[in-house]
Amino acid sequence: MKNLLFMLAFLSLSGIVYGQDILLLKSNGKVVIGDTSQMTTPGNYKLYVQNGILTEMVKVSVKTTSEWSDDSFDHLPTLADVALSIQQKKHLVNMPGADALVKDGYELKSMDAKLLEQIEWLWLHMIALEKENKELKKEMKALKNEPKK
Repeated sequence: MKNLLFMLAFLSLSGIVYGQDILLLKSNGKVVIGDTSQMTTPGNYKLYVQNGILTEMVKVSVKTTSEWSDDSFDHLPTLADVALSIQQKKHLVNMPGADALVKDGYELKSMDAKLLEQIEWLWLHMIALEKENKELKKEMKALKNEPKK
């Protein structure tokens, strides 16, 4: 990454870019790629790429276990809670709504954790349904084998 930034800074500072700047390396270490007159890097973000990034791989680091929750199995919402959330908020429990996403965007690490939580909840409900299904099959079999009166 350091070599890439050096190369991009060299290209930008060496005058190879004609007309409008397409790359800006700021003195605070922030980098803007695209229309540098229009774009800034908000907050603590160091890189802004206008019109997106195409890549074959993205790796998100997790520094501590507190950034990734393994306790979602302990907080399983009931299906009634999920239905109510969908009815009232138009989205799943613990998920952001469209307005919040438009306003704030989302961080990949956080959204991955939220999506994994949803998947874990689905599996817990599937396990419960399988258990209930097996019990019902057993009851049905017993009723079929019961002598008729």
